[in-house]
Parts: sequence; structure tokens; C-alpha cells
Amino acid sequence: MTKQIFTIIILLTFFNSKAQNLFSEQFDDCHQARFSFCLDCGETKAQSESDINEYFKKHLTDFSPKLRGKVFVQVIVDSIGNQCVKSLQSKTNKSIKKLELKDKINSMSNWKPAICKGKERSATVVLEFLFNNGQVETKYKRFDTKNQSNMKSVGPVEIDRKRKYKNKLDSNSFEVFTTQNSIVPWDMSRAIISEQNGVIWYGTDNGIVKVENGNMTLFGSKNTPIKATPYNKNKLQSIMHSAIDSEGNKWFVGGKSAYKYNDENWQVFDTINSPLRWTTKIYADKIGNVWFPSSKGLIKYDGKNWSVMDTTNSKLPSNRVMGVFLDSKSRLWIGTNKGNIRIDGEKVIEFKDGSPLSTSTLTKGFEDSTGTIWFSLYEKFPQTKGFAKFKTDGTWEIINTDNSDMPRNDVLDFAIDEKNNRIWLSLNRVGISMFDGENWQTFTPENSKVPSTYVQRMTLDNKGNLWCATFAGLLKIKIE
Repeated sequence: MTKQIFTIIILLTFFNSKAQNLFSEQFDDCHQARFSFCLDCGETKAQSESDINEYFKKHLTDFSPKLRGKVFVQVIVDSIGNQCVKSLQSKTNKSIKKLELKDKINSMSNWKPAICKGKERSATVVLEFLFNNGQVETKYKRFDTKNQSNMKSVGPVEIDRKRKYKNKLDSNSFEVFTTQNSIVPWDMSRAIISEQNGVIWYGTDNGIVKVENGNMTLFGSKNTPIKATPYNKNKLQSIMHSAIDSEGNKWFVGGKSAYKYNDENWQVFDTINSPLRWTTKIYADKIGNVWFPSSKGLIKYDGKNWSVMDTTNSKLPSNRVMGVFLDSKSRLWIGTNKGNIRIDGEKVIEFKDGSPLSTSTLTKGFEDSTGTIWFSLYEKFPQTKGFAKFKTDGTWEIINTDNSDMPRNDVLDFAIDEKNNRIWLSLNRVGISMFDGENWQTFTPENSKVPSTYVQRMTLDNKGNLWCATFAGLLKIKIE
């Protein structure tokens, strides 16, 4: 278990990036996350002047002697030594809520920043707490980012009553492509898109793979302008998301840059020639616009010009945009971490009680041929909504663990197969669930060949095959 968590820590990190949540329990009040942070960098590491083991032995005393297990805490330390807890993950046999770890760490006053080439540097630090026999041991979890090798993360299946969730597919329905059996350059992946002709574009943490008629072509440092990481010049920046615009151009985002490819030439948009700063998502509508949700507002590129919508020039509830969708009626749906709005011409609709968007954030939208709009939803814990559809009569229907056999409400991505009447859901720390109109099936690393519980993105090809970018390779699911 410890090795799995340790691997996930490394794999979830964007090494020289805006601070990312490494763990499942996340905190939005960490204001230092506005800036750029590296993972455990510096000739002098960010650390407390206190002996952290002795410090927490004195400050963590009120817990049950039966408490056992480990807790990992992500701490952001900025360039002047201010610290805050960004996320944590508990692998203990009992709740740790009464320990108030977040408050105890945030109240410390003697942290020092990392030093890189003689200058103070903002950094992410991970603390590990081990509880056993009424004692606690605390240490830093240090990383060597310069000597990392390709890794993958399977992850534990975190659902109750696992036997309830069945896989009825033949094992031959699943095919996984990794660095071991293909030209895939990196097993960690987060982006995938498909063209109308069935061509798949698969973005990894070290290059892009094109899959056409069963053949793979690698796009790496020699035939793309994708930038290298600052910690390893032989490794490319992670491709975080991808899209295909109305003209068939392929778009990829990674780091502070976006890359456009028209099958012949590449074009790079970065902080010099665009308002892009840091974004991990991209959405292309059907009328020629490409949208970039970011922490600085919603960025739009119309093919010629750039514009930014934020709280100063619009009714956005927050500048931290998490999702965007333009429907066939030209209504623009925008999800932020503090609520959602819909812009319909000059009208701005705010969602009140009765709508799932009054308490959760839309992260992705899809309109089917009937005009029904499907949304994946995000909530802070506990997550109760998961997935919803907005019907043509203006009513909502929520699909979640209360009224279906989907095992978890934490939806990372989804795909609607209208031709074959299937709904595919990627569920965080589970794998994939599929609904065929009558029955649900769930595919995990424990009951199928799904390689990871982290299936970041999914797409359907022109034959109805499902393709997935996972933290352990490229997955294809074929149903006859």
C-alpha cells in the first residue's frame, strides 16, 4: 500500500507547475497555490526549522492507541516561508478528523523555503505520518525528480461491496498498450481524442501517439514543438488535455502552452503570444472557438483573437473555471469552484435550489441528438451528484449511487454512445462503469484488464470502441 501511495504522489505531480492537489482530500483555502511551485526542489529543501518528528509527538497526543496506518499531507511552502496544507490522504483504520492535522501544520511558524541556485523558491513538500501502537512517527517524503523513470499507477479500488459490481465482458474485449508492448512512450497519460474517421490521438506525460488503422505513430521531441520539462531535458511536458476544433485541428495543452496541429504544421501559443498562463483543460465548440478554463478566468480563442472572461468583466462567480460547454442554442454553460452560470445572449442565469448546479460544479457537457445535455459534476466531499442530464423540457435528472448501480459519484470523464445506447463513466479510484439502458457493469483492475483506477479521459471511435487515457497505459474496450 505504501508503495502504491508513493508512486501516485510522483505520478500526479506536474513538476514545475502551478500547485496541484496530490491527494483526494483537497483544501481550497491554500492561497499560496496561486503561484508556481516545484516538487521538493532545491539544493536546500523546504523544511521546518523544528525537528518535525519531535514536534508532532508533542502536538499529536490525543488519539486512540488503536489508530494504525499512514497519512500523507501535501504542504505548500512559498518563497518567503509561508506554508499551508493543500491536500492529504489517509490510509488508516480509523478517522483522523480529531487530529486536526491541517490546522496544526498551518499554525507552525518556522518553515524555510527551498533554495535553488541561491534564490528562494516556492515548493511542494510531502509529510508522512505513521501511527502504530499509540505512537506517531513523522518524516519528509523526499523525491529525486532528476532521476525518475517511467512509472505507472494502478491504485487501490476504493469501493464498498466490490462483489456487487460485475464485469460481464470477455477478457478479449480489453486491450492495453504500454511502453512494454508498443511504442507508447510513457504509461502515465491524461489526454485522448478521436477524429470522425476513427483516428485516435493519445497524449501522455512524454509525447503523443497517433493510432490509425491499428498502426501507431509517435510525436515527440523530434517532430513536435512540445517543450521539455525544466528538471529533465530528455522528457517532454505532460499533455494534460486535448480537443479537436471545428476545422479538424488537433489541440493539446501542457504546462503554460497550447499546441495546435493541422496534420502538417504545429503552432505554439504560450505566455508570449497569448493570455495563457496555466491550464489543464481545453474545449472546442462547434462554431470555431477554443476555450481554456483556468484559474485566471475563461480564456477564448476564436481563430484570430484572444479574450479573457473573468470576475471583472462578467458575472462569473469565480475566476477558477473548471468546465465550459456551448450547446446547440448558443447557450454558454460555465462551471467555477464557487458556482455555475449560463449565458444566453444578454441573460446570465444563476442556478438556484432544485438544480444540481446549485450545489455542484459542471466539469464537462455533451449534447445528444435529442437535445438532452449531459454533465459530469464535481463537489467537495461528500460527493452526492456525480452525473446529471438536463432534459429538453427544462428538468433535471441526477444519476448517482442512490438511484443506480454506479459505485461512486466521483466522475472524471464520460462518453455517450448513442448508436449502441451506452453510457460510459470514468470513476475516480474505481475504473470504468457502463450502462446499456438496462444494466450496469463496472470494470476495475481487480475484475478486468482495466489497468488503473485513474482513467483520466475517454473517447469513442467511429466503430463504438472506447479508448481511455489511464495512469497505466492506453486502454481500448471493444464490445461486439
